[in-house]
Amino acid sequence: MVQIDAKPQGKTEAVYLRLKAEIENGDFEPGQALTEFMLVEHTGASRTPVREALRRLAAEGLVNIAPRVGATVARISLGSVRELFDYRRVLEPAAIRMVVEEASQNPSIGSRFAEIESRFAELATKEPTDAFIAEYRQLAEVFDTTLIECTPNAHLSRAILELRPHTARLRRIAHADRGRLLDAIAEHRAMCQAIVDGGADAAADALRLHLVHVDEAIFKALLSGRDNRGRDIDLVS
Repeated sequence: MVQIDAKPQGKTEAVYLRLKAEIENGDFEPGQALTEFMLVEHTGASRTPVREALRRLAAEGLVNIAPRVGATVARISLGSVRELFDYRRVLEPAAIRMVVEEASQNPSIGSRFAEIESRFAELATKEPTDAFIAEYRQLAEVFDTTLIECTPNAHLSRAILELRPHTARLRRIAHADRGRLLDAIAEHRAMCQAIVDGGADAAADALRLHLVHVDEAIFKALLSGRDNRGRDIDLVS
């Protein structure tokens, strides 16, 4: 299993993680300029950690750095979104199948997903407020993290892990449709239950269906030009 919760060390790592989270959360919008002066003021760090953090974010595709232009938050394109979900539909059903097989030998895995399913069930009873959306995002993150940690193939889990920053950016766009979240909760519960029940086919099918619906929700929001905060989306072709 892959361990992904190691504590960061050093100023550069702290700046990198902070900026990465703010890009994922939409605090820095696609296309927004990220000047060194602004980021030094924003983070309280010196120029060197800021520059190193920007280089790392650029290597991950979250930031673009161009001569005489500087750093900007990477914009979102319909083509890149389609490619991302095509890739996810290959990787993640394979991973969840392995998790089901692993759970048959390790009961603690089933217990973890049973707990997540219970938390989703409780969430489904609440009103769809801003707090509801925040709780859903947190719980969906727990599900994703647990799936990665429980995938026994290190190469597969690492490939999924590397996609997380990009899927996080798109997740907040998908949440523009609050009514969709109740369906998403039901889909997560189905995935969890399939893992608990030992149904590899059912788990993979439930995950594929979830990705199809998330893909549709994201494209609907992108084409509408508005994100879940009612802001314009800086979309490129």
